[in-house]
Amino acid sequence: MIHRHTSETLEFPKVIACIHGKCITPYGHSEVDRFAPMFDRDEIVTRQSEIAQMKDIINFGLAFPLYRVEDAREILSKVRVEGTFLDPREIRVVLELVEVSISLHGYDRDGRENFPNIAEHLRNLRAFPELKKEINRAIDIDGTIKDSASSSLKHIRMDLASSKQKILARLGKILSAQQKQAGWQDDVITQRNDRYVIPIVANQYRSNQGILHDRSQSGATFYIEPNETVELNNRVNLLMQEEKAEIIRILKALSAEIAQREDALAENTRLIGWLDALHAAGDFSNCINANRVTIEGRAHFDITEARHPLLILQSDDAEKVIPLSLRLDENRQAILITGPNTGGKTIALKTIGLMVLMAQSGLLIPAKETSTVGVFQQVFADIGDEQSIELSLSTFSSHIKNISEAVTNVSDETLALLDEIGAGTDPKEGSALAESIILHMVERGARMVASTHYSQLKTLALDHPEIENASLEFDRQTLAPTYRLQMGIPGSSYAVEIAGRLGIPRSICKHASELLGSGERSLGELIASLETELLQVREDKVKLTDRLIKVEELERYYKAETEKFKTEIEQSRDEALGDTDHLLDNTRKEIERLVAEIRRSQADKKSVKEIHHLLKVTEERVNKLRGKQRGRKTTPSEPTRLEVGDPVRIISLNKEGEVESLIGTDKARVRVGAVNTVVEKRNLEKLARGPRDISKQHSVATPDTGEMSPEIHLRGMTTDEATDALDLFLDRAVVAGLGQVYVIHGKGTGALRKNLTSFLKQHREVDSLRLGNWNEGGAGVTIVKLKK
Repeated sequence: MIHRHTSETLEFPKVIACIHGKCITPYGHSEVDRFAPMFDRDEIVTRQSEIAQMKDIINFGLAFPLYRVEDAREILSKVRVEGTFLDPREIRVVLELVEVSISLHGYDRDGRENFPNIAEHLRNLRAFPELKKEINRAIDIDGTIKDSASSSLKHIRMDLASSKQKILARLGKILSAQQKQAGWQDDVITQRNDRYVIPIVANQYRSNQGILHDRSQSGATFYIEPNETVELNNRVNLLMQEEKAEIIRILKALSAEIAQREDALAENTRLIGWLDALHAAGDFSNCINANRVTIEGRAHFDITEARHPLLILQSDDAEKVIPLSLRLDENRQAILITGPNTGGKTIALKTIGLMVLMAQSGLLIPAKETSTVGVFQQVFADIGDEQSIELSLSTFSSHIKNISEAVTNVSDETLALLDEIGAGTDPKEGSALAESIILHMVERGARMVASTHYSQLKTLALDHPEIENASLEFDRQTLAPTYRLQMGIPGSSYAVEIAGRLGIPRSICKHASELLGSGERSLGELIASLETELLQVREDKVKLTDRLIKVEELERYYKAETEKFKTEIEQSRDEALGDTDHLLDNTRKEIERLVAEIRRSQADKKSVKEIHHLLKVTEERVNKLRGKQRGRKTTPSEPTRLEVGDPVRIISLNKEGEVESLIGTDKARVRVGAVNTVVEKRNLEKLARGPRDISKQHSVATPDTGEMSPEIHLRGMTTDEATDALDLFLDRAVVAGLGQVYVIHGKGTGALRKNLTSFLKQHREVDSLRLGNWNEGGAGVTIVKLKK
């Protein structure tokens, strides 16, 4: 289980709040609140898949039809009660729910194979177009009941309008005939008590004139209903009551229709909420550059280049946040992080814990997609100073209270994150207690990351191979932390140096260094030396890794190309042999026919000429076929004398290029299209003329298959080389009439894919693009749809 204290310490609720803020519907808010770490791998993987597919929809799919609506759940609960009916505004809220359900239910039916998990939710939504039609027919957008709601209502309103017109006309005549006084201005028909009345001067009123309904505030004007309009007013009032009754009947009928579908509509609110929650999680993943990582059942993790998501949001640029890479498994159970204050130890612990909680919640995490996270049944975190005046807890007491629960419940499926373990008390006692706690948890198989300043703990790794030291890098030149985690060596606290940077007088810092003793100083100098060497090793490793990746990609490509050419050669050879057999068979039949003709005609001159002509034509065709075979079967010869710039043909690949440089006595670097390759000289044939316009040949990026290939291979190229090749390829694809092409760029670091995606989005011929499915090459392939 994950305690609430641990969740809050690792700032998991803040991540959920960020996702919560990206929800569009009230239903989505409720579903996001349910996001929490899970402990079943299959459930985690399923949610991961849903969020990853929704992220692809956001990035590459059609606009997802979610929009802001009012919450209809209480209204649906109300309609369950027998005898109640909804008012027009409430019915319009239900209509919003129905419209969203219809839009989602019909979303992108042709492309649903690209997001099967999301498609299942869309299929489960119930669309009620007939209910939408009934509500729109009866209720206007402002909540008024339309005349079209029922034929009875339409007739009632027509009668009501006619009756009102009659009464107004009659009252107008009475007003016109009425004797006016000087200055009289109240000659207006009005209503009192829902009945039409006219104003008269108070001193002119007679009881037989009609019914008195009201008087003005001054008392100078009476409002009466003339006797001759009483029946007309009665008729109007009766029709108004009939109108009201008909409206109530219509509302009850609509409420009954909604009640019949209440269960399905309630389920729709849940499904819409879940889709909204997934949409919010996918949107959040884009904001923090999150990826889907591998989830495994055993309790371990191997996280590469992880970044704290809240720091990414704060900086608005993931590249500004220093990444963290860390691995814990059976061979490396615990890591002790040392280093200066403000060096990033606490952030490192929070990043590790948050990555695990997010991954177990099925969320995508801001780390490389090659990362692996296992399932931990328990996660404990004791990070920061949690002293409490109200609970009478000191810093040391608050730490021990939290750690005691972890120690009591520790198992081989536990992850413990302990910040400044043993701090807040006597250093000797604190370091001894910290060492005992660490060894206790390691013996029970727990995975642990702890930070400390105690020198005694830095030596634990020497006697316990399952424990490894790590440190946060510190630049001694600028006296500032770099926030980079270094595995394998302990770090120094640099307290004296930092104190000097923060204003402590130099004399005090010098005296403090002297008080440290020669042993401590020597250890600090050794650590500083190791850090310098490690920095150089890291730089060399990065360069070598990049070169190795390029070499491996080229090796794989050339192997594939070689196999492809071998297959093509065999196919061509088989075709040629078939043509030869066919030719010989036809020739044999023709010769037999001519021999028979000669016997029949006694070998006249015409027949002899025909035989000679047939033999000559046959000889030419056979020689032609032999020439093809001779060209295909050319074998490498002895090394050729070559110079830089010579046009050559690679015999084994049948590709032409140009010599870039000579390597030793038996090899040369040859440029073929946009790619350089090293070839043995005996596999090269020097051309007497310049190579055939190499820029127009099919380079290794776009193999020539006789017809326009829908694939282009860009792995191993720089961004500039790849965009130039891709631009030319797209122009050829348009001319060839292709509707869709496949850009194969490989996964690698993702930089080439990102740059090519930006280039394709701005290309004049591109209609849309998306990443390949798992059976199309996944993230290593971008599928581009061209404009018609």
